Amino acid sequence: MSNATPEKTRVAVLYTSVFESLTEVREDIREDMDLEINARTIAETLVAEGFEAWPQAFGKDTTELVAGLSRNKPDIVFNLSECPFLSPEKEMHACALLELLRLPYTGNGPLALGICNNKSLTKRILMGEGIPTPPFILYTADPTENPDIPYPLVVKPANDDGSAGITENSFVNNLEELQRQVKYLKTGFKQNALAEKFVGGREFNVGLLGNGTAADPHRVLPPSELVYTNNRWRLCTYHSKWDKEHPSFHEIAPVCPAPAPQELIDRMFHITLECARIFRLTGYARVDFRTDEQGELYVLEVNPNPDISPDAGMSRAARAAGISYPGLVREILRLGLVLGAR
Repeated sequence: MSNATPEKTRVAVLYTSVFESLTEVREDIREDMDLEINARTIAETLVAEGFEAWPQAFGKDTTELVAGLSRNKPDIVFNLSECPFLSPEKEMHACALLELLRLPYTGNGPLALGICNNKSLTKRILMGEGIPTPPFILYTADPTENPDIPYPLVVKPANDDGSAGITENSFVNNLEELQRQVKYLKTGFKQNALAEKFVGGREFNVGLLGNGTAADPHRVLPPSELVYTNNRWRLCTYHSKWDKEHPSFHEIAPVCPAPAPQELIDRMFHITLECARIFRLTGYARVDFRTDEQGELYVLEVNPNPDISPDAGMSRAARAAGISYPGLVREILRLGLVLGAR
């Protein structure tokens, strides 16, 4: 699949470190979440494949970053930047800066990253395109009355990823619990809250590669399922994703390929490709789904540039498709190289 050639190709692996911002988190979780670890892994993988690659931090001084890129002269930037200046809403600015510098980069562009980071905007676009997504309310102020959407609801940050801000308390059954979670997100995360109808069936995700061009059309990877082996868990939370000492970490297990009826898989694939078209996804992405009790599919989120660490879902789906981890890294690099400076 990948024909990215290592000869004389210089790759800066750009990342934003969040280690210093996670002061109240155990050190092992901080290390797992920190993109510096992933950047080193990808750089080492590329070096082993014959490329010249190195991690490049996106720190607090943008002029230092520009000077470093100018000095080191990469042919392409492998973009892992998620939160410049510790702000997930600034994710789009890293690749926008690379475009202004006329540097090719991997993954999605600023438009897709900016829109999909805004969960309420994403859902409005999905609804406008006729793609099912749970009904929702965006709270910019404390709720004072019950919403029109029936309980239970899931309350999550309006602009964040990695399950940040999502706990079992995000599952709310009444106004008091709704008010508690909106306040929690406003106080702890400085964010508006998005409350959406809880869809309680099976949970899936589908990875995607490609640029949506004639030469590199979008193509789906085998679907994954998050299997809840203990029914006390209802959500994929921050703890279930990152905290190995939390019981939910071991009781919500990914299975890939997902054992699902072919009709359901085909529907997931169709919707994933539609999302890729609508949001103009490039490089790699993931679409998250849940079914309701009748088996109807709903899109929860569209994730451009998802986690591609070796044990992440995107890498697992690639392996299920016969693509090794080095092969996945090379393919993402190739897809960025063929797009050139944007």
